[in-house]
Amino acid sequence: MVRYEKTGAVARLVLNRPAARNALNGELLDAIAEQMGIADRDPEVRAIILTGEGPVFCAGGDLRAIFTDATPNAIRRFLNDRMRPALRSIMQADKPVIAALNGQVAGAGVSLALACDFIIAGSNAEFIPAFGKIGAMPDSAAIYLLVQYVGVATAREIVFRSRQLGAEEALGRGIYSCVVAPEALAAESMALAESLAAEPTLAVALAKRALRDAPRQPFDAFMDAESLAMAFLHTTDDLAEGFAAFKEKRAPVFGGC
Repeated sequence: MVRYEKTGAVARLVLNRPAARNALNGELLDAIAEQMGIADRDPEVRAIILTGEGPVFCAGGDLRAIFTDATPNAIRRFLNDRMRPALRSIMQADKPVIAALNGQVAGAGVSLALACDFIIAGSNAEFIPAFGKIGAMPDSAAIYLLVQYVGVATAREIVFRSRQLGAEEALGRGIYSCVVAPEALAAESMALAESLAAEPTLAVALAKRALRDAPRQPFDAFMDAESLAMAFLHTTDDLAEGFAAFKEKRAPVFGGC
């Protein structure tokens, strides 16, 4: 369901249901959570790419599978027991995660992309939060994540009108980090991953946690966590290397510890 590739310090996770347009069923979501956990726990991995096989990144939820047992409790269990762990595995990974959109992203696939730290999109990667077309509200934390990207006013416009955005408009709205030619997507996403892998791994992990927690923490709680994080970082080899490089006026070489 998810093909795992490793190149140096970069893990590449490929959604591998191209015949189903990489639509999300329970098995694929479980595989995302499992493979993301493997990448995050691997000390050799310092950046992660999430992409799709075929012409579509993710067509959203696999409605045939989901609605086979479409009772209220079944829908609730699917979102809580399958979708939530997959999203959490991306959001709570200590490594930076890049969504490389090889094509359209729709429905719950939008949530997978928004859960990542960066979104690099091919110019053919339309952004389609199509829940309203089937009489549903956005689920899979799409509203939660979209508000963090674009704010309530823009999220309201996209959600209420089921707005489909071309890649350039999604870039202009601040959803996509950059848009490239489809044939350049693999190289561009790998280049970004390699540059992130060269950063101080522990500092990036703690900064990612701080960025995730900042909107929901009171000021004093945030400062408490920040001060502990900075105290810890002062014990790391990477911080020592950073100070040494600064004094010696050279580029630092971080080892990730």
